[in-house]
Amino acid sequence: MDDELTTELVALYHEHYRQLLRMALLLVDDRSAAEDVVQDAFVRVFDSRARLRDRDKALAFLRRAVLNRARSLLRRRQVSKRYQHRLVQREPAPDESVQRVDRTVLAEALARLPRRQREAVVLRYYADFSEAYAAEIMRVTPGAVKAYCSRGVARLSSLLRERV
Repeated sequence: MDDELTTELVALYHEHYRQLLRMALLLVDDRSAAEDVVQDAFVRVFDSRARLRDRDKALAFLRRAVLNRARSLLRRRQVSKRYQHRLVQREPAPDESVQRVDRTVLAEALARLPRRQREAVVLRYYADFSEAYAAEIMRVTPGAVKAYCSRGVARLSSLLRERV
């Protein structure tokens, strides 16, 4: 029985895919998104096939799934547009009091640090991980990360002063 229903759903897919794609395209106005909507709707119907009591209503169920997926996509777009301006990163104003360090010089200075200090400094200040997460990655205690960072930053400061 399940094999028969699966065969019917596959046939339904082949017979109605283009029609459902046109419907989704009219709703979401983007071919790629419309294809995703239809594919997702078919997957949902296929996954729910055990609950499909009336096979004659499978197409109606599928159309409803396409409509619901399109609505969800449109809601996500509206939310995205509403909050997109908040996500745009603004460039900070350059601070004239701080000297800029060439990346090459910094990379050379980092390479001169002991391995653990270099790892801690990179994880904490470049990757912006917390002490606890850096400690987990390095398999040391948070106190050790703090110590490695303290020594590493002091050594970097000394190395960079030599170069500047």
